[in-house]
Amino acid sequence: MIIKNINNLVYCIVFIALFISKFALSDLKNCKYNENICNKLNQVVGIKTPMMVASGTIIDDDFIVTNRHVVEDHKQLIIRYYNGEIKKAFPLTHNFPADLAILTLNKQKKIPTKLLKLNKINGMIRIIGFDQGRKSNRIYDKGKVIAYSDTNKYPQSRIHTDAKSLPGNSGGAVVDDIGNLVGILASGDGNINEIIPISLVNEVIKRTDLIHEDNFFKIGKKIRLCADNLEEAQYIQKNLDDKIKKNIDTYCWNSQNKQLIDQAGQTFGRLGDLNKARKFLEKSIKLDPSSPNSLISLAIVYHIQRDLEKEKPLILRLLKLTPENPQVLRLGVQVAGILKDKEMSENVLELMTKYNREALPLAKKFIENAFKSNQ
Repeated sequence: MIIKNINNLVYCIVFIALFISKFALSDLKNCKYNENICNKLNQVVGIKTPMMVASGTIIDDDFIVTNRHVVEDHKQLIIRYYNGEIKKAFPLTHNFPADLAILTLNKQKKIPTKLLKLNKINGMIRIIGFDQGRKSNRIYDKGKVIAYSDTNKYPQSRIHTDAKSLPGNSGGAVVDDIGNLVGILASGDGNINEIIPISLVNEVIKRTDLIHEDNFFKIGKKIRLCADNLEEAQYIQKNLDDKIKKNIDTYCWNSQNKQLIDQAGQTFGRLGDLNKARKFLEKSIKLDPSSPNSLISLAIVYHIQRDLEKEKPLILRLLKLTPENPQVLRLGVQVAGILKDKEMSENVLELMTKYNREALPLAKKFIENAFKSNQ
């Protein structure tokens, strides 16, 4: 997705290929969902930067919200509206730590003052984003809310859901069963997606001011350099170049971005640098203690390091959040057995009876043998 050393000509060519295409206004007419949900289709835009294609959500006539990691340190972005109209947009600077940024169509960079309506989530939620393959907006399959933390205490925390999305949907709208806008998509791993609540969009609006410009773009540069180096590391199985390793350690740590801190921890873990993985993932958990993706990644690091006392509370938390996850159940069986925790073992086996019956006999045998050993 990242295009390096791009000049204006190449940027235009890529832009045309990705954005200038037939667009399906008929999608809105043929929309099968609640009318309020369908009406959100034309409130989502495609966003093109020199580095990626993403989504954005219109929050007022001149203002669009997207992710901070989409904007990075770019001072101009290209917006594609639902009807195919193309415009330029400019980021408004702020000093709030959430992975959000407000874009304006106004070159004079007028500051937004209108706050968004806060709605209690009704039922399940679904994501509406710009689909790169279709080159049009798309409403994805809905899912349940798995977990969320107190955003007043954890301003980088998210709503976690199994609602579906695809790469390029970051910045897209998240709506509930009656079409209320409840959040902005931030990231995901294909199974669990992370959503920034609308209440934090309001905090960004309150903290938007041109006086933050220098620091905003300095952090944006760190976000971009972190992402660039993570991209380089993605294709390396072992022996990561020391320079890339140092860049990830420096830029991602200082990016103030939970998603990138998560990815850095997972990258170090995949490459076998467990101490660095642990450092990043522990920081991520402090930013959002209810994140299933962060919890499972850190639990695996603790498991490999045989730090089961540290792993145990994470697994207990995950058994409540994602009891159907076979990896969580497997780790739960091993931790309960090795620590000889009777209550935990009974809990895990009960959950396996419901969610993973096929593996239940082996799980029971493992726990029985573990409890018999060293008696």
